[in-house]
Amino acid sequence: MQTNSVDTISTAYQQAVLRWKQGHQSFQIIIITMNTLLDSSIQALNQREWNLLTKSLDRLSNLMKASTATMKYTSDFSPKSYEELIRPSMMPPFLSDGFSGVLNIDHKLMLNKFRKLRDLMVQKLGDKHQWPSLITKSWNQFMDTQAHNREHHGLVCQHFVDDGVSLMQNFYKEKRKTNK
Repeated sequence: MQTNSVDTISTAYQQAVLRWKQGHQSFQIIIITMNTLLDSSIQALNQREWNLLTKSLDRLSNLMKASTATMKYTSDFSPKSYEELIRPSMMPPFLSDGFSGVLNIDHKLMLNKFRKLRDLMVQKLGDKHQWPSLITKSWNQFMDTQAHNREHHGLVCQHFVDDGVSLMQNFYKEKRKTNK
């Protein structure tokens, strides 16, 4: 009788892989939706449609909260499962040295669109204390949810890797050592 390879993988490992995959698939949807809303925000700003801009910023805040919740779900498994199964799957021979989620093209696009929106906000509306109050409130909420998301991502990294150093950071650290 031939055993199925899934039968030989522990339930904890199966759960870790499931969460990791589902979570990252959800992140992808969130990022793409954020890109659409960032475009809408830029368009609303350019057209001076403050209500639409406020709604877009509020939706971006909600998506950032969803991203943080997804991150909690995605990382809700043991550091042992991460170290023995998940992290090695992101290294050679499965992926190239220095792999990082920040290399995702949609993530890069999101960061670029965010920077563009931030710069345009100042360019079009001036200093933040001059902005219409509804826009200021929505913008501040978006910035707060973004800060919370980044803080939580750092905690997730530390949960799995004691020093929080990513594969990409390790790759470049080792590369610098060999080039000296």
